[in-house]
Amino acid sequence: MIIRDNISVIGTCSVLAAVAVLIAFAFGTAVGVGTVAGQSAPSDADEYAVVQGDECYTIEPLGDGSQSVEEFYDYRTPNTTPSSYSYSSFGTTHLQEDDTSSLFLYEGSDGISLVALHDQYNGSSPGGAVTMQFDGLPEDGEWVIEDDSYDGRYDEFDHSGDSSRITWAYTDGRNDGAAFRGGLEDDLDLTIEPAFNDAADFRVYEGEITDWQVISATEDGHERTSLDMSEPIELRSGGCTSYAISDLETDGTVTAGDPVDITATVTNDGERTITTEIPFLIDGETVDEQDVTLEPGETATLSTTATVDEAGTYTVGVGDRSTEMTISDGGDRMPGFGVGAVILMAVLGVLIVRYRR
Repeated sequence: MIIRDNISVIGTCSVLAAVAVLIAFAFGTAVGVGTVAGQSAPSDADEYAVVQGDECYTIEPLGDGSQSVEEFYDYRTPNTTPSSYSYSSFGTTHLQEDDTSSLFLYEGSDGISLVALHDQYNGSSPGGAVTMQFDGLPEDGEWVIEDDSYDGRYDEFDHSGDSSRITWAYTDGRNDGAAFRGGLEDDLDLTIEPAFNDAADFRVYEGEITDWQVISATEDGHERTSLDMSEPIELRSGGCTSYAISDLETDGTVTAGDPVDITATVTNDGERTITTEIPFLIDGETVDEQDVTLEPGETATLSTTATVDEAGTYTVGVGDRSTEMTISDGGDRMPGFGVGAVILMAVLGVLIVRYRR
């Protein structure tokens, strides 16, 4: 009898020791802390920069690669199918605006194209005149759309080496444009110098272009940015990358379901004023995007709040910086208490059974 009681005590102590270890493990693994990793995230290869004077705008191509730029533009003449005597683009009507010249990149099934688009088909403008000088065009590219290209047209397309000079003159109810494809995925440094209305090489009709815009793709469509009509622009690959992200911080310990505060400092370390969009990401998923305009050397602090519903370790990114953050289990209890309580109750049940024998 004495020997049996001693064995029971020893066994009980061993079991309780095991319980203590398990509970400590449950408590210990539930607590997390955010720490800055200081690593760079990969850059977006689809970003380009439009630079004009001290301003820089990051743009992304329209399109999803499902159709060629010719199909997208849909230039119609009496000799095309479908046909039209309007000599205009039917595929870009959702991007056309009266008295507006637009410029954008298009991601088609055959690669990236640069598209120029002037005025609006079936619009109220009495026509217009535009001249553009392109310098630095990729050698392996070509103008795959020349709107207009029929005999007897007023438009002039003059190409020489990596340069092109194009003048468009169109009447009321029509639009004009062009598309260049090839080599735009490589390192690009293209200069475009515009001349509108009376400044064009010639004009035939009295309509006026009153706005020059660059169009960029967004998650839910596209956005427009007005440019200075009297100044040239530079189109470069890589986006407006002349900024640095520092002091990326998150809350130290976060419980699942509670808000997470994310802050970071952005500095324009370039020589031009930049207007760009800074993304906030958690595990690669964008949770917020904030527009910022900074003069050279200017610094701004950005912040946002997000909520993570499940426990685990997450990578938080702002721009090209990232940090790791661990989310603990939620609830009103101390983290890990639920797991420890379940283990404790199970072991106590075993002990009661042993003592009743």
